[in-house]
Amino acid sequence: MQPAKENLQTVLKAAPGDSTTRLLLGMIAEESKDHTAAVKWLASVPDQARQRPESMVALTRAYYNLGYKERARQTLKDLLVLSTRPDWREGVLRGGQAAVQAGDYEIAERMFASLLTTYPDPAKLGYNLALAQYHNNKISESRTGLEKLVAAGHETSEIENLLGWCAFKQARYKDAVAALDRAIALDLSRESNYLDVGMMLLELRRYDGAQLAAERAISVAPGSAQAYRLKGLVEFRRGSLVDARTEASATFNKALQRLPKEPLLYLNYGTMLLKTADQGDASTESRAVALLKRAIALDSSLAEPHYQLGSLALREGRKQEAVQELETASCLGPTISKFHYTLAQAYRALGRREDTTRELGAYQRLKAEEDKPGAGLTGSLGSPSLPKGSPREPREAAPSN
Repeated sequence: MQPAKENLQTVLKAAPGDSTTRLLLGMIAEESKDHTAAVKWLASVPDQARQRPESMVALTRAYYNLGYKERARQTLKDLLVLSTRPDWREGVLRGGQAAVQAGDYEIAERMFASLLTTYPDPAKLGYNLALAQYHNNKISESRTGLEKLVAAGHETSEIENLLGWCAFKQARYKDAVAALDRAIALDLSRESNYLDVGMMLLELRRYDGAQLAAERAISVAPGSAQAYRLKGLVEFRRGSLVDARTEASATFNKALQRLPKEPLLYLNYGTMLLKTADQGDASTESRAVALLKRAIALDSSLAEPHYQLGSLALREGRKQEAVQELETASCLGPTISKFHYTLAQAYRALGRREDTTRELGAYQRLKAEEDKPGAGLTGSLGSPSLPKGSPREPREAAPSN
């Protein structure tokens, strides 16, 4: 990428108005995650960008990443007009995938639906449409579409995985696990299937099955932080506290030796140790705090370690420190109810009544959403992944307080 970028910049100095050079610079910038530069170059040559679906999709992704939602939507609407052209169908699909990644599910559905009679791969299209519907809380529609695909002979591991999550959302837990088992049978090498069924079984307190799923995930993906994290969670939640902590600590330490820069391992290990520190173990508390701070140093976008540190400070009477950490957690994770509840307690301790009322109101609204069947788990480690070829969403699967 870098040599190509340098050569194009040399060309641009000689011909500042060259539209092809600007277009290519924009594509390289978007591929390199430099979204500001991508918008600068691609938006400067709108006629050139509209001639290529990949350019419009790149511009859409850049707009979404910069928070320009309406501009992204308008670009997708322009792309949608061309959905009947055979050479643009893949671009329309990718545009819908970009919308799903950005959480813009309504327009994603429109993009996918426009291809229903023309796209050559019904399994791929149907899965993406069902995924958008699932994330848009249209669980029945998602499930119906997936079942039609299976009945038509288009069964895939991805489709069965998503069917499992639909069943889980509808509190049909036996069907959910059965669907994940079928997903595994269809693709024994896909790590996410083991992780998902493991989290489901852990939620259902079927620890033997969850343990097996974690071990299988490690066997197919030895470098997976999520697999080790699941194994540690299972070990912690089963057995006596002391024995569970010893076994889980060994798992986390082994994982950290293999993956020393994985922030979620530090987060989950630190959170687990804090539970033990509640029993009066000062040295364990100190170790837990160090692990949580390391998680923050490795990934400043994580909300959970700030919540854990803030909760600890509040329990120990360090009110101002608690508010600072909990405000950061609520800012980074505004849709997590427990962040707002604990922040309200910290405000109450300082006598800040208006802030307390506001945070309690936020807590009540969010908690009502979280209490819907299956909602508690799907925002953690499992949940259907985003379209193939795109990174999975960051997840925080620390043991809840």
